[in-house]
Amino acid sequence: MYYIIKDGKPFGPLSLAQLEEMELRGTDFIKEVGWDDYKELREIPDLSAKLGVQYERALPQYYATLDVRLLAAGIDYFFAFLIYCCFALAIVMKAEHPQEQWTLLLFGLAIVPLCKFILCVVGEGSAKNASPGKLLLQIKVTDTRGNPIGFGRALWRNIAKLTGLLTLGVSYLIGFMDRKQQCFHDKLAGTIVIKGRLI
Repeated sequence: MYYIIKDGKPFGPLSLAQLEEMELRGTDFIKEVGWDDYKELREIPDLSAKLGVQYERALPQYYATLDVRLLAAGIDYFFAFLIYCCFALAIVMKAEHPQEQWTLLLFGLAIVPLCKFILCVVGEGSAKNASPGKLLLQIKVTDTRGNPIGFGRALWRNIAKLTGLLTLGVSYLIGFMDRKQQCFHDKLAGTIVIKGRLI
């Protein structure tokens, strides 16, 4: 079942058959029951095809702010730390001497940023376009036209984040002055972080 905006007001619910009888245009706003927000009909590939409207990918309009992105990074580090905890548990169970345990546990902390790096590359390069933290906050990484970035560009984007360390965080602050909230590593990789309309 669907709702449409008609004369500036929501109208529905309507079945697909009822929609087919109406002369809808690509710019008409529509939403399916359960969706958070209305979209232009032309933005919805399956429904556009069923109703004979040409599909057009809408350019991104809503960008994730740096505070939300920072929270997503924190969540990613939490998941990476959980992986480390599994590693630490194995060390505690296997190592025989307390000194050996502490040494391995301290050196093992180095896997936390490595795990976070892998989570981001795999998540952002996947069909979800998001690391676990971004997925939970409903933001995702795309190219500047809203297309998926793939694993190669996801790898380059996350390697480019090292500029944040080299510039003591200045490369991240660039995002505050950018309309699209692009940090320096996003500019290098040609990526943006977008969010849904109602987030």
